[in-house]
Amino acid sequence: MGLVCVVTAALMTHQQVLATVLSLIGGAFVSAAAVTLAIGSLTVRETTEQVDSAVLRGMQDVLGPVRDPLFAGALSAYRYDCLLSPAPNGDAHPDYLYQSFRISYRIEALPGTVTIACLASNDDAGLDGFTGPECLLRWMIDDNLDPDDPEVFTVGAVRVDNRELERAPATHEDVVGGRARVEHFPVPREVQVTAGHLVELSVTARKFVGNDRRIRVQAQVFRHVTDAEYRLTVDPALRPTRLSVNASEISALGAAHGASVRATFPAPFNNTAGLIQLPFPLQPGSVMAFTIDRHVA
Repeated sequence: MGLVCVVTAALMTHQQVLATVLSLIGGAFVSAAAVTLAIGSLTVRETTEQVDSAVLRGMQDVLGPVRDPLFAGALSAYRYDCLLSPAPNGDAHPDYLYQSFRISYRIEALPGTVTIACLASNDDAGLDGFTGPECLLRWMIDDNLDPDDPEVFTVGAVRVDNRELERAPATHEDVVGGRARVEHFPVPREVQVTAGHLVELSVTARKFVGNDRRIRVQAQVFRHVTDAEYRLTVDPALRPTRLSVNASEISALGAAHGASVRATFPAPFNNTAGLIQLPFPLQPGSVMAFTIDRHVA
């Protein structure tokens, strides 16, 4: 059967897709037949191990060509660290806390310029224009805030392979429901030509809390990610009483095994830090969330 599929595939060069499928299936059958002949004299344990190994290799051979394109531009070793802290006395936006975070990941290639977009809008549709490979981060603030105000949104630094990128002049765009500020960071030519990059960025933004007793912080993936880790730390000055960590809104690509969703520290410090570890691929749209209950006088 396997040889028939292989020969048929060789004769169907004018139908490339069908020929490829038949070739893969035929190769899998031929491999299985060869394994059957080879394991006749092995023990039961050895036979089981050999069969398991052969099945795994066969599945990789057949499914690999399907899976590889999905990860062509995927981010790996994705790390998100966030700190929540209250606004100091006399702040111009006392109802907004500070959300400072650092993001790092590895990626195979970068374009000539990378960007970070801050949107002053209450309509998520505005984010749709910032999903290209050049966009490192897209962030939404309330539409009554000014994205040009450094007290509202500030990019600390963008680094590629431990090299801080220079900034080009920011531009502005009209988006659904508001306005966006886009910061540009040219990537040096000598950095672009190498394969594989470590990208790091640090940002401080504002998040409305007012007198709310519950604060929700979430992060959404807008590209394929091979593995991810999210950490949140809460300033004790926010008087947290409970911290919930949630990863129920993720869309895994394949088997989702080995996830860790928990408080970072044991009691009585378990309400000050949370951790989400996802050692498997994620699809765009996956959401990680932290919910903080706090004491409000």
